[in-house]
Amino acid sequence: MATSKGGLFVHLIPIIKKHSGYIWVGAVATLFANSLALIVPYLIKLSIEVIEKGEPVSIIFTYCLYMIGLTIVAGLFRFTMRRTIIWASRKAEYDIRGLMFTKWLELDSSYYDLTKTGKLMAHATNDIEAVRMMTGPGIMHILNTIISTVVAIGFMSSLSVQLTIATVLPLLMLALSYNVLGQLVHKKFTKIQEHFAYMTSQVQENIAGIRVIKAYGREESEINRFEKISQEYADMNLDMMKIYGFFRPLLFAISGGVSLLVLYVGGKQVAAGTISLGTLVAFFGYLGWLVWPMMALGWVISLYQRGTASLKRINTILNTETKIVNSGEKAAPQRDITGSIEFRNLNFTYPASKDEQPPEILKSISLTIEAGSRVGITGPTGSGKTTLVSLIPRLYPAKPGELFIEGIDSTLWPLEKLRAAIGYVSQETFLFSDTLEANINFSSDEVSPEKIIESARLAALHEDVEGFPEKYDTILGERGITLSGGQKQRAALARAILKSPSIIILDDATSSVDTETEQDIFKNLNEVLPGRTSIIISHRISSLKDCDKIIYLDNGVIAEEGSHEALIAQGGMYALLYKRQMMEDKLENM
Repeated sequence: MATSKGGLFVHLIPIIKKHSGYIWVGAVATLFANSLALIVPYLIKLSIEVIEKGEPVSIIFTYCLYMIGLTIVAGLFRFTMRRTIIWASRKAEYDIRGLMFTKWLELDSSYYDLTKTGKLMAHATNDIEAVRMMTGPGIMHILNTIISTVVAIGFMSSLSVQLTIATVLPLLMLALSYNVLGQLVHKKFTKIQEHFAYMTSQVQENIAGIRVIKAYGREESEINRFEKISQEYADMNLDMMKIYGFFRPLLFAISGGVSLLVLYVGGKQVAAGTISLGTLVAFFGYLGWLVWPMMALGWVISLYQRGTASLKRINTILNTETKIVNSGEKAAPQRDITGSIEFRNLNFTYPASKDEQPPEILKSISLTIEAGSRVGITGPTGSGKTTLVSLIPRLYPAKPGELFIEGIDSTLWPLEKLRAAIGYVSQETFLFSDTLEANINFSSDEVSPEKIIESARLAALHEDVEGFPEKYDTILGERGITLSGGQKQRAALARAILKSPSIIILDDATSSVDTETEQDIFKNLNEVLPGRTSIIISHRISSLKDCDKIIYLDNGVIAEEGSHEALIAQGGMYALLYKRQMMEDKLENM
């Protein structure tokens, strides 16, 4: 659950401090760039006065050389300003992205059960970019505005206090306009970003399910649905553009009005001989330096409002507390994991949103699995088989006192040590877009071609791989799409075997292979499983009959427990399932 602890900038401030050296250098460069550039209008004033007085043209030429030199040096400082502050924003972007990715890997499985992948991708793209714009161009332009305004007003006051007052007071109207603009932008941009996340989720789901869409011929309906979502997104952005379309002419009107006011008041003073023509020209030069940064302030406020809206969503992720707390090395039990597992009156319910009351999946589960034994689990679909075994590596949180590994509460084991001892082949096989070798070797930090081949052989995959043109260097498509369902399962099984774990969990790991291949796999596994605790989930009795113990789960409770022979003798649900499968096998062989 997300919290708001620490305030809006709790995660951003340490990152900004880390790169504050660049920002300070940029601030100093901004000061010098504006100060030097703002000397130029004063030199123009002096040049005009030289012309008025009829002094030698060589003096004007000298002033021109000064202006060229000042402009070049100011340009170098302005380059330094952009080079340092924008650099700092890119560094901050890198750090924020790293924080988010690290946080996503720390969060437990239940978080992803409730959060769409497309929404997370929107946070990783648009939201991070909005924060970067706030911390880079936003900081740079606000520094530029503040410094240029202060320096310009200083020069203007030295020329004419009356004209300065006549200029600054109307410009206060810009500040009021910016405040209204900022509030409107913040509200609308928040809605735009939320809708963008929704639109990204729809695109991600359509791409992931493209084969289903094509199989059912639903391309046209999905195109129409996306067109509607995309049109809503476009309308929201156009609605925001209306705000900008209204405010920009307003800002130009205010700045134009200020220029006319200066021309009127200053012209009267020139006519009266109170100030020189050069002073009025210089004043217009400073007015340009004052108006444009003030107009840029509206864009800066927009960046700030967008950035803070995105930062709130990023904070929601970074402040999300994982339900599975890592005990750490200090709490590590001083013993190895040999495979002893015990469930003590365990109950489990999946986490859900606030408005939902999810049903209890596992109820009063009490089960002892001795180290080195082979345990089979079967039962109807939805009976809680996968949920039960996913609690062992703590993919979901079990309550303290309900699950014990080696006689020690599972919550006391460090996650690294616990999961290092477990090889888990999940029901939904996932392979990365990499080589087949890399996918099998994913469970190990050491690359050993011999071990990879041996693991593939034990998983009955090696012969298939030998038929591939690139063999183990074959690049798999996304989620291993270039392999068949059975090949993907066997690749995942080889990955678990390579790990040489103390506990191996096979969750319907051979459901996509034929019976003959399944028999070959379990024949090969007899070389691996002895001495290891193995838990095998399967709907096929042929995969379970050699287990030391078999449990039959039904509606979240252990309905039956015993060896294959004992359960057959009981004549219960397991025996009924066995008879049904035996009859199906006979019919297939007729």
